[in-house]
Amino acid sequence: MSKHNIRLKDIAKELGLSVPSVSRALNNKPDISESTKKKVFELAEKLHYQRNEFAVNFKNQQSFIIGVIIPQIVHHFFSNVINGIITEAEKAGYGIMLYQSNESYQSELRGVQTFQRSMIDGLIISLSDSTTNVDHLRSLQNHNVPVVMIDKVSNALETAKIICDDFKGAFEATEHLVQIGKTKIAHITGSLEPHTTKERYRGYKAALKQHNLELKDQFIKKCNLVSQDDGFNATLELMKQHDKPNAIFCATDPAAIGAIKALKKLNIKIPEDVAVMGFSDWNMSSVIDPPLSSVIQPDQEMGKKAVQLIINEIELSKQNKPVQYKTHVMETSLILRESTLGNKNE
Repeated sequence: MSKHNIRLKDIAKELGLSVPSVSRALNNKPDISESTKKKVFELAEKLHYQRNEFAVNFKNQQSFIIGVIIPQIVHHFFSNVINGIITEAEKAGYGIMLYQSNESYQSELRGVQTFQRSMIDGLIISLSDSTTNVDHLRSLQNHNVPVVMIDKVSNALETAKIICDDFKGAFEATEHLVQIGKTKIAHITGSLEPHTTKERYRGYKAALKQHNLELKDQFIKKCNLVSQDDGFNATLELMKQHDKPNAIFCATDPAAIGAIKALKKLNIKIPEDVAVMGFSDWNMSSVIDPPLSSVIQPDQEMGKKAVQLIINEIELSKQNKPVQYKTHVMETSLILRESTLGNKNE
């Protein structure tokens, strides 16, 4: 008999037992005699029998796999979120299946459908910028698959959500620019459909209002991706205007890095003539010239929290207990560098 692909019926045939008896012996059931268990265990070990964990999990209707859908894997914020998710999931004995939506609703939809066929136990998702309909996620919930939203969320779905306090982070970032003497503050942002950019724009406006500064339409630049190229081009446009800003608050660090490059190309002093503030504190932010002031997000902690929530919901579902959905708001903080403070050694 080959030692490969040994099945229960092979052990049963060798010992003259029924397949159910062998199964119950391997599971140490009390209605099987100790002598029979001993024979079964010894033969199973001799034949290198391995339990089909997939079949066992299928029977128990649990895969111990959590699906994760995020817009961009290489994104600094999301890569740290993923790291937090994997770390916490491994501690709890869960594996991760990862899918990238590339900010596309259609791709996100295909990811959900793929995960649904793969029998995931739960889904952690950050919505794409183009997602406005969440029926695909509601379908998962209707099939008893818990969903936790993180960062980019929708109020159209009743589920657990984890977000940063984007409003507070943007308010404090803009207020810092005011406190260093900047009164003409521009904002480079993306689509205002996602919760994140919407709240950052709202925080920016609130800070201007708080300090009696005018909100100027020509100082608002909306971009597609809020990328480095977007920040570069938007800044060139801002500085062509007759009424030029003396500070720029960007909704992302890549856009802020692009803004710095544009200002340097125009030989504009940073921060003396124009200060620059970003959001998310990417790795590159501390090494560009000048180093970028930014808003720090607790990205890894958000990933860990998402896993804790999804596993808790999985357990409650198994026990047929109700789930109370909450929105968990994580705190942000400022990290101030030379792009707003200048070189202290000069």
